[in-house]
Amino acid sequence: MHLILKFMTRPLLTLSAFVLTVFSGLAQTDSLKFPNNAKLPGKFQKAIKEQAKEYDYLFYRDSATTKHYSVPFMLEKIDNDSNYHYILLAEYWIAFHYKDIIPDLIKRLTNKKEVGLANSADLIIWERVQAKQMQFYGHGGISNDDLFTIAGRANRLLTKITGEDFGRVSMYSTQEQLATLQKKWTKWLKRL
Repeated sequence: MHLILKFMTRPLLTLSAFVLTVFSGLAQTDSLKFPNNAKLPGKFQKAIKEQAKEYDYLFYRDSATTKHYSVPFMLEKIDNDSNYHYILLAEYWIAFHYKDIIPDLIKRLTNKKEVGLANSADLIIWERVQAKQMQFYGHGGISNDDLFTIAGRANRLLTKITGEDFGRVSMYSTQEQLATLQKKWTKWLKRL
């Protein structure tokens, strides 16, 4: 009996630590809000200006419509739509809606749901290319985050709009790694 307890103690402690990490992250993010009197760092302000300018350049034909997409509409696309068009649009649309969507993106950093990715043209996500889940055309933009997953999409959008980089979301990221990343973004938001 003593031998069984000895072998079971370590796995139970590991499981307990994992559960605490995940659920403490959930508790922290449930009440996240963008601060009313936030002082935006210079690189955040610069990223907002750049994304807004690029939005006007890329989406000028339909900007009257797409600029006014609601946050729930874009979150639904991030969570469920494999069409890369909406992720690309969100990278620029966020410049006009960052206060409303950043807390929701931070909450999604631990969501490993795989949505897939279609119509990504010449986008390169090396892990997906190596896993033969994405075609490589010899050129293209590189994403360090796995845009096949909700967590990867959320991290990419946060990185793009804030100019910050607290790590990447890989197709192999563990729940514990994602919880750590989420804590870093939560800490950043609370310090604004």
